[in-house]
Amino acid sequence: MGVFALSFGAVAQTKGRGLKRPPPSAPATAEPSKEPAPAKETTTNEEAPPEGPATSGDDLGAPPPKTTEQKSGTQPSPLTPGPGEFPTGAPKPPPVQYDKLLADIAALRSRVAAVTTTLFSSKLRVVVELEGDDARVASFRVTLDDGIVYAAPDRFSPGEPQVVYEHAVASGHHVVGVEIERYDARNREYRSFQTSKFAIVVPESKRLETSFTVEDDSDIAEDFPDDQDGEYDLHVTLRAMVID
Repeated sequence: MGVFALSFGAVAQTKGRGLKRPPPSAPATAEPSKEPAPAKETTTNEEAPPEGPATSGDDLGAPPPKTTEQKSGTQPSPLTPGPGEFPTGAPKPPPVQYDKLLADIAALRSRVAAVTTTLFSSKLRVVVELEGDDARVASFRVTLDDGIVYAAPDRFSPGEPQVVYEHAVASGHHVVGVEIERYDARNREYRSFQTSKFAIVVPESKRLETSFTVEDDSDIAEDFPDDQDGEYDLHVTLRAMVID
């Protein structure tokens, strides 16, 4: 009887342990949200690389993103004027000092010419005569000591001797010349360019007249187109004579 009671108590104790309930647990916390976090906004102009499979270590990866300048097209040259860089409106009139300076220069030239005439009693006169039925003058200039003293106007064609220059000069040696460009009236493609210079001596207190006779007897514009044979025939003659 004692053994049974002991066995029963052990069983009861064992069953009591099996029926024991666990203590109430703390309330379950909410599971974290599985939604992806919003992407952070960036201020750069870089584009996200395209999605795709991961690249190996030997791959250089995607090309660098294009910048804003590349996207907008060809950029202007740094030398291109910007908007509003130049002033607008009509140009401003020149200052009063500019007009006064031009007047002073003109007055100074007149005084130099007067002084030259007073200092030098010798004078030089240049006379020009052009000959040639079909020759036309494109340009004609007279030079004195390598300086241009006369430039002919358009359609210059004096049929008679014409005085083109007369001025006081220092007595002694000088170089007078002519520079001529001509074309043929029958065919303007045939042109000639001629420069002739001559040394002269202007006597003291004398007037020296130099007369140029310019001749053009060329037939190349008429003959060469027909039989591929023609010639330029140009002559410049200078006559120097003391007249008083």
